[in-house]
Amino acid sequence: MKTIKIEQCNGYEIGIRTVLVHDGNGRPEAEADATSAGGYAAFVQIARDGEVCMDWHMPQRQRRCATREDAEAQAMDYAIRLVERRPLDGPPPDFPEAA
Repeated sequence: MKTIKIEQCNGYEIGIRTVLVHDGNGRPEAEADATSAGGYAAFVQIARDGEVCMDWHMPQRQRRCATREDAEAQAMDYAIRLVERRPLDGPPPDFPEAA
């Protein structure tokens, strides 16, 4: 089952999907081997009003999360910080304009 964790933040919908990543080194037989599991990777999608604004995966090439929950938590923390900085909407309304 592929579940997606969804949260709302500043009018955006943040969706996180985690997948188990295998380090099979190109060997097809290693995909079925549980010992080749390399950890979990998180895929993040930020949308507003049904339109996708950003869609990416957390860049954890060297160090993957050992559990699904850890991967979700790290990805959600990063996405919330991104949305709270408001880079998708421009500056906040109370931001002073240059003269």
